[in-house]
Amino acid sequence: MNNNKKATKRALLTSAMALVMCVVMLVGTTFAWFTDTASTGVNKIQAGNLDITVEYAKEKMNADGTLAGELTDWKPIDNATNVFDPNALWEPGRTEYVVFRITNNGNLALKYKLSLETLAQKPGINKAGKEFYLADYLCASAKVNVGPGEIGSGVSTLGAFMTKLNDLGVAGVQNVLDPEYHPLTDATVNGALLPGKTNCVPMAIWMPTSVGNEANAIDSEKAATIDFGITVVATQDTVESDSFDNTYDAGAAASELKQGVTIRGIAGVAESYDTIQDAYEAVKAMLLANSGLVEQPLSAEAFNAFFTDGGKITWTIYGNQKVTDNRMFSFGRAANRFGEGRHITEINIVGGNSSAALDLTAVNGTFALPYNWWNVADSANTALKCKNVTFNGIKSMPSGVYQCTLYPTTYEFDGCTFNGNLYSYQNFDVNMTIKNCTFNAPADTTYAFMSQGLGGTITLDNNVFNNYTRGVNFERATADFVFTNNTIVSTVSEPDRGAIQLTDGKSFVVTGNKVDVNAGNAFWFHNAATNADVTYTIDNNDIKAPYIGYSGTAFDVNTKITSSGNKFNSTDTTKCMKKEATVAEATNLTAIR
Repeated sequence: MNNNKKATKRALLTSAMALVMCVVMLVGTTFAWFTDTASTGVNKIQAGNLDITVEYAKEKMNADGTLAGELTDWKPIDNATNVFDPNALWEPGRTEYVVFRITNNGNLALKYKLSLETLAQKPGINKAGKEFYLADYLCASAKVNVGPGEIGSGVSTLGAFMTKLNDLGVAGVQNVLDPEYHPLTDATVNGALLPGKTNCVPMAIWMPTSVGNEANAIDSEKAATIDFGITVVATQDTVESDSFDNTYDAGAAASELKQGVTIRGIAGVAESYDTIQDAYEAVKAMLLANSGLVEQPLSAEAFNAFFTDGGKITWTIYGNQKVTDNRMFSFGRAANRFGEGRHITEINIVGGNSSAALDLTAVNGTFALPYNWWNVADSANTALKCKNVTFNGIKSMPSGVYQCTLYPTTYEFDGCTFNGNLYSYQNFDVNMTIKNCTFNAPADTTYAFMSQGLGGTITLDNNVFNNYTRGVNFERATADFVFTNNTIVSTVSEPDRGAIQLTDGKSFVVTGNKVDVNAGNAFWFHNAATNADVTYTIDNNDIKAPYIGYSGTAFDVNTKITSSGNKFNSTDTTKCMKKEATVAEATNLTAIR
């Protein structure tokens, strides 16, 4: 295969395999479930002594790049684990496989689900000049205990199993796992483990030999890329007996392993739908029959008969769901207004289990809220509230093009995971809160969060930002920014930028944050600042960055800063790195203490 295939493979497999292991239990009136979550490969969850270990081993490579037919040592999985070979040639007929080892170290029986999920994609341009996605040309499959059955801790047993798989060849491995064509996200297995027992789960990813130039990039710059990760969800199984019986905890496993969606706030919907697509199409047809999808009105009686919660729509997501229409969450409706005082007032998206995720790669990394251009007193802008949901492939904040400017628009995210970046632009005021969330960067992603537009209040509290090359950027001249108790960690920081960029605003409160970056500045005050009446409060931050930072503003930010209680760890508070500079120089930022 040509060098373009190599470029495609290298780009494809630079992303890490991420593991999230969650144990979820239900709270009842006469008994209690225990809950905990971890994101490392080895999880010590002591609630009810539910204790699971997840490790991986992969095939060793010879010096010439061929397969050795032997197993590597077992390693735990974390958010930086690169399970598949980033330098392998991804071409038709290529198969790579990994074995996962899942061990129940506790004294309670458990069920688990292991799945491969697409996190982000960038399309490529093929030899015919057409756009293509790699996910459309790759297959994946996995099964529990293929071959050896239940195994112990010894590498030799699985090593022999791996040799067997290698001996089968590409076609043989594919047939052992599953001979049918499977999209990447269909590689899912369910298993159960008694206390002290272990499962092995081999997983293969391959490009079928039938694939031709439709997935061959025209050149290396037009190559497609894809980021994907592993999710493992475990919950207590209905085996052991207790003060009730061995079935009282059945609901926990059912909920955790569930796939589908439910909808609240719309009359006549099904109890649940297997996929978000099924729910969208069903309610869209109902909406078309009652009104329409643009600006058609409904009478008060008809509106109240259709929207049972006053215009509030609640989606509950179970497992991974693929968003295919940017107006999916308003069922295709473009405008939120149905008449005087009648609006889609709120869209809630709630995770129903720990694997709840929305794949946004098919809608270019975002979705739309219904617009509202009626600038009258009875207007109500559609609020967006999301809780405990993972957004895979996200690129920008979901938004409406127009909103009533008489009132701010509400955005709330609590306990969500963003695998991508969140660029936020609104030409209207907002009340935006993002708390208890995790941001994970695909390779070479600059900002985790960037806010531009008009005014309002933007609050980020107790979030974690992982491996972005710059960090966060705030730029709304009339907005109040509150950035508290967050953690910014990066080993790929740009040497001439800053982790916290305070570009333009009315006020900034930056307190209680932790910054741990390998290069560049802790702070950056951008020359695009226009509001000279700004105030900055920078207190009690724990800073580990090479340099304190730089100010390029037309006014002296030092006279605008109130600062105390900051801790500096190996940070040169006398120097900065300017844009495109290669050597540090004296900083003009002297007020941060």
